[in-house]
Amino acid sequence: MDGEKLGVAVLAYGREGQHLPLVEALLAECVPISSLTVVHNPAEPGEPPAAAPAGCEVIRCERNLGYAGGMNRGIEALLERGFDLILLLTHDARLRSGALAALLEATRRRRDFGVLGPALVLAGEETPFSFGGITRRSGTNAHIRARPDDAEGGVISCDWIDGGAMLVRRDVLEGTGGFDERFWGYFEEADLCLRVRRSGARVGVAVDAVMDQAPGGSRRPGAWSYLLTRNGTEYARRAVGVRGVLGMTLRTTWNMGYELMRAGLRWIGLRHGDPGEPWAIAVGAGRGLIDYFRGRWGPPPSDLPGMGDVQNV
Repeated sequence: MDGEKLGVAVLAYGREGQHLPLVEALLAECVPISSLTVVHNPAEPGEPPAAAPAGCEVIRCERNLGYAGGMNRGIEALLERGFDLILLLTHDARLRSGALAALLEATRRRRDFGVLGPALVLAGEETPFSFGGITRRSGTNAHIRARPDDAEGGVISCDWIDGGAMLVRRDVLEGTGGFDERFWGYFEEADLCLRVRRSGARVGVAVDAVMDQAPGGSRRPGAWSYLLTRNGTEYARRAVGVRGVLGMTLRTTWNMGYELMRAGLRWIGLRHGDPGEPWAIAVGAGRGLIDYFRGRWGPPPSDLPGMGDVQNV
């Protein structure tokens, strides 16, 4: 890497140790233990620090700071230690064999890219999940599902990448700052990528680096809907202005009506399934939109239905 030093931040959650297979895989790929930092978001107050091999730095957050706050703690620590490339990974990231080497090689070849990520496939399948994402004229986001043909130097350009795995250059972070912690979770990576692109650097995916991904929205439908609505509306404003806010407001209103209809049909037995799931999505979206206009940021309200695995906020 032409003398550039790689530092890795792994964001762990709770006490179940889901990050440990990832840490072991990184060590097997010859990442030095001294280059690893585990940031621990506790699921319960007073939770003991996350387990990690001897020699690995562990940063314990005082509470669940979400993706944005937790990753920022890791970024700060790695920048202070002088690393030139910062790889950000969530505890459930599963890089396939050779993915890290492919990602680093792409970074070496394409120095015009300030942020790179791997191609994502659905965990346990070979179904493509994301080759990065685009921001539409309306300010809404969508994953690129099919592999583009124009992968120059093994890299394709996109508007944003998923936060499960992001390789970011030091100078980019120093120029644009880290994640906006007001978002807490969801859209913070798209927001960072927007600032990176506006600074003149590019965002892309190294197509030969592959990672398994398991989307988690179904595990927290209320919190997911709330954060996507509130943060998505703010992202749309930043991306395209007032048009984005108006579009998100109309989109959210329509989605709420649809989810309430689904809940009603399930309650009266005309459709199978738990009515609590669409109800939580509808309530989350409504409160997310209200909280956007009243300027409430940070974690989702703890009394939302469908909080799922979101705890200690």
